[in-house]
Amino acid sequence: MGKNSLISDNILFDELMYNLIFSEEIEFNISIGLYISDIYKYDRFILKVKSILKRSRVGILKEKVLIDPMDVNWYIKITK
Repeated sequence: MGKNSLISDNILFDELMYNLIFSEEIEFNISIGLYISDIYKYDRFILKVKSILKRSRVGILKEKVLIDPMDVNWYIKITK
């Protein structure tokens, strides 16, 4: 597996990134379990998304991570 093996479905991840960068929405509730197979590595997923958003000049105003045994939810409010 390559360096992006953390992300289980690249098409779904690409769609998420497109929405974060280009949509008119500014608030998102991201269920991280949809994008990675091991939810306990959620911190790597969040760092990857933040890195892409920073390069795309999208800032994060507020964020909250909620962890439960079945999923990790990341609530973010962004500015473009």
